[in-house]
Amino acid sequence: MSRDTDPVLKNARREGLIIAGAWLASTIYSCGYSYLFGYIRPGRPLGVDDVQPIFGIPSWFFWGVLFPWGLCALFTFWFAGFAMADDDLGMDHTPELERDIREGGLHE
Repeated sequence: MSRDTDPVLKNARREGLIIAGAWLASTIYSCGYSYLFGYIRPGRPLGVDDVQPIFGIPSWFFWGVLFPWGLCALFTFWFAGFAMADDDLGMDHTPELERDIREGGLHE
């Protein structure tokens, strides 16, 4: 028996790590940016001048939430469409399973 890891598992692990890394990076950026520019903290009072709207949205929300969401959407379309491996999962057993279900349903 071979000790080599199945290529489907290798690809799934790699893709899972890439997705987890992208999620972690976007979460850290979004939370960090929103905390730094959108919340009143000691030594940093926020006023009307700090809002600076972009398309009617406060700038901290646009750059801290909407912008990273847009980047994540673009990353998702690119990654799912071009970077993920399209592995062969073997033979399709659907007809056999459907036949077994139909035959099993008759035995009550």
